[in-house]
Amino acid sequence: MRGTFESVTRVAIEEIIKSHAQASKFGFVLSENGFQELTNDLFDLLLTSRTLKSAGDRMIAGATAPASSNPRSRSTIKPRP
Repeated sequence: MRGTFESVTRVAIEEIIKSHAQASKFGFVLSENGFQELTNDLFDLLLTSRTLKSAGDRMIAGATAPASSNPRSRSTIKPRP
């Protein structure tokens, strides 16, 4: 069974290719300009995926870090003399 990420990625790649290729009776035809745009869009998809993974990893690491290592969790209220 495919995971959600794999399914969504496959659909995105298919839509990107179909948006740049022209259907013909022999399959799909891709112009030189369409090829450049396709390459750029696929690169952007990979870059976005990598950026989101990195952000998710940072978020998970921050959620599992001990409270004492987080400077925002320290109290700034000083006791009264």
